[in-house]
Amino acid sequence: MIQKCWKRGLALLFVLVLSFCGCQSNVAPPNQTTAPDATTTTPSPNTTQEDDPMPTPNSLMWEYTTDADGVVVRDLTINTAKGGDPLTILQITDLHFNYCNQQDLDEADPVILSTLEKRTWLKDGKSVANTLRCLAYAENAEQLVVTGDILDYLSHGTIELTKKHLFDPYPELLACLGNHEPVRQMQGTVADTTSFESRMERLQAIWPHDIYYASKVLDERVMLIQLDNGSTGEFWESQIEPFQKDLALAREKGYTVLLFYHIPLSTGNVADYNNVALMVGDKNNSSWNFYTKGIGNLSTGASKTIYDLIVNNADIIAGAFCGHKHSDFYTEIKAKTADGADAIIPQYVLIGVPYGKGHVLRITVK
Repeated sequence: MIQKCWKRGLALLFVLVLSFCGCQSNVAPPNQTTAPDATTTTPSPNTTQEDDPMPTPNSLMWEYTTDADGVVVRDLTINTAKGGDPLTILQITDLHFNYCNQQDLDEADPVILSTLEKRTWLKDGKSVANTLRCLAYAENAEQLVVTGDILDYLSHGTIELTKKHLFDPYPELLACLGNHEPVRQMQGTVADTTSFESRMERLQAIWPHDIYYASKVLDERVMLIQLDNGSTGEFWESQIEPFQKDLALAREKGYTVLLFYHIPLSTGNVADYNNVALMVGDKNNSSWNFYTKGIGNLSTGASKTIYDLIVNNADIIAGAFCGHKHSDFYTEIKAKTADGADAIIPQYVLIGVPYGKGHVLRITVK
């Protein structure tokens, strides 16, 4: 169903390649109060793109291409066998808008001010330029999906950038929550006393759809489903009923289902025990144990229920797409079809927008 998966074996040749070293840039505190964009942001001498250099692929899993602006593109084709004109779905992930505007400075919330001082990576909206380069691909796409960590932390400034560059120009996009969106204390030293519930309500107020679950059907061929597993690292009880209904509808109508969430799932596949990144963005994630880490068979409650629904519908779920690791990985979730036959669901883990000049996954549905 999904092409290029036969190349998975090539990725495993790199199983002995390990590289564990972290790096982040150090930038002076900002005095900027105007929302940055591709034309008005003037980086300080220490905030050039060289802080996040262009990663080099170490696998042939993807046919990596680079456009004139330096955006690295991966192409994936999914065949539905239903005919019709090709549909294009564009995935980007982990934008990490790091910015405080004048309202943040005027309010002088000690939690936000501490985050502003201590959180130096991508400070002053540095990832906006990469984001806009990536979004240029969305102009001709039927659907844009962002798989979490749009906001690096929750501030007036990060909300401003998110609305300006994503939610206002792309009101029909699907956007997952990551683990950063509900957080205000990001490397700061002042503890946040606001409730998690109040922060989630604040996010819901500006989000273009339900933050926990959303789905849509494109051209009566493909169903896209976004599930929040980033805000807590777990799935939610409220997701079970709509997910069950959507899977039943997809099976009845013959839709191909694509899943989008932030944190990768456990694959239950021993081949993923030491899965080496196809392209490394965050050097701390040059390899990862997807075999057991993440929501999986050992989960409980709603997470186990959602996971079981996923792995027992491999005949209609053609792929799962996420981010979080800041490096490219290809994994295979051990699954079954509705009649109990062994199968796999490919899980694609996409590198973040901030690295190099930007990264996108272009999914073509035929």
